[in-house]
Amino acid sequence: MKSHPGPEQLALFAGNDLNFWPALQVRIHLYGCAQCASEVAVLRSARQELHDRADELPEDLDWSLLEAEMSANIRLGLSAGAIVGRPVVLEPAPVPEAAGWRLAVVLASLSFVAAAGWWLRNPANLRPIADPAAAVLSEARPDGLALQNHGAALTLLNHSKQPAVTTVSWDGGARASFVDSETGQVTIHHVSAQ
Repeated sequence: MKSHPGPEQLALFAGNDLNFWPALQVRIHLYGCAQCASEVAVLRSARQELHDRADELPEDLDWSLLEAEMSANIRLGLSAGAIVGRPVVLEPAPVPEAAGWRLAVVLASLSFVAAAGWWLRNPANLRPIADPAAAVLSEARPDGLALQNHGAALTLLNHSKQPAVTTVSWDGGARASFVDSETGQVTIHHVSAQ
């Protein structure tokens, strides 16, 4: 370490609460610095004295009440310290927002919806499938998955009664997961059209 460790680091080191690398750095520093080593020794002795006196506390002491009081005092001290250290700045009164930008956003949104509606209603923009019989059909059935194309069909059958999960994707693929009720084995069928 190029400089002395802070009081927080020394206190954490004295209580064995410092992480490995920072503790190693402090330990190396203590070999060469008698001042910090004596401060750690004082902290350790104070800690041991508190530990020894812990048995002398009254038995009817309510720890939860004491904890609540200490937390409240700490919060109060932090709040007071933040207020005292903060410079007082008088802010100007807020200016009411103009509604012009809201109107522009609403008009732009309505324009977009109108243009999209016109484009979709225009028959020239809609392209029908050239040959509906040439389309690939993916189907998830209760007994498996089926794929049909040009009159040919492929069916993956499963002996389970119902698939646990069935999905059909936009690109013509289908997927079904079947769970065997006797063994708990999961079978996944996945077909896709290309």
